[in-house]
Amino acid sequence: MTTRKPDLHTPSRRALLTAGATAAAATALTPGAAARTLQQPRDRFAGKVVLITGATSGIGEATARAFAAEGAAVFFCGRREALGDRVAASIRAAGGRATFRRADVREEGQVRDFVEACVRRHGRIDIAVNNAGIESPRAVRVHEQTLADMEAVWRTNAAGVFLAMKYEVPRMLERGRGAIVNTASVSAEVGWATIAPYNASKHAVASLTKVAALEYAADGIRVNALAPGAVDTPMLRRAAEAFGVTYEQIAQDYPVKRIVAAEEIARVVMFLASDDSSAVVGHDLDATGGYLAG
Repeated sequence: MTTRKPDLHTPSRRALLTAGATAAAATALTPGAAARTLQQPRDRFAGKVVLITGATSGIGEATARAFAAEGAAVFFCGRREALGDRVAASIRAAGGRATFRRADVREEGQVRDFVEACVRRHGRIDIAVNNAGIESPRAVRVHEQTLADMEAVWRTNAAGVFLAMKYEVPRMLERGRGAIVNTASVSAEVGWATIAPYNASKHAVASLTKVAALEYAADGIRVNALAPGAVDTPMLRRAAEAFGVTYEQIAQDYPVKRIVAAEEIARVVMFLASDDSSAVVGHDLDATGGYLAG
C-alpha cells in the first residue's frame, strides 16, 4: 500500500479561508504561523451556526474564516459595511458559508436585529463569539482621561458584550445548549498604565463572563472568555505607532518572544466553543504567549 503525499502546491480550503487573516502575520512573526494554515480541514463544526460580532478585521475576521474552514455557517457583523461584504465574499469564494450584516454593538436595537436575523436565516445559534472592541483613543494618565473617552470605549467593549449576550442567551435557552466566547484581553488580568478606558472595559468583559457562566451553566450554555496579548491586528499596529515601539520591542515582553498571529487566537476561540472544552466554564483563558504565567 502506498501513501499519497499531500500536494502543497494546491491550497486547502483552510489555507484559502485563513489567508486573509494571516498574510501580514506570516512575514514578521513566526515561520510556523504560515505553515499551520496548510492543515487539512477537519469539519468539526459542520452544521453549526456561529454568530460573531466585530469580524471585519483582526481576530474576528480570522475567527470567521477559521470556523468557515471547518464547516460552520458564519453570520457576522461590524460597522464597516464595504469591508464586511468583502470578507464574506472572500469566505464564500473559498467554499465557506458566511453572511455579513452591518450592526453597531453600541446600539441595542441593532444588536437585537442582528441576532434575530441570524436566527431567521439559520434557525438557531449554536456558538456566539462576542469580539467587537476598540482601543483607548489616547494614552494618558487617569486624571487626563475624559468621561467621553471612558464611555465610548466602555460602550463598545463592555456594553457591546452585555447586549450581545442579552439577545443570544434566550435563543440558546430555547434549545437547551450553546457556547459563548467573549474576547477579553491581557488587560482584563493586569493593569496597564495610560489606557484606563480599555483596561476597565476588558475587566468588565471578564466579570460579565463569570456571572453569565454561573447563571446559565445548568441550562447547558457554557460561557467563557479568552485573554489575548500582543496579536498582529490593525489595533496592535495602531497602538505600536501611538506608543512609538516596534513589533520586535513588544515581542520581548512575552515569553514566546514573538507577536501571535490572529489565526492562532482563532484556534483558541474554537477550542472554547468546541466539545473539547466541555468542562471549561466561566474561564478567561490565557492566550498571551506566556505573559500571565509569571
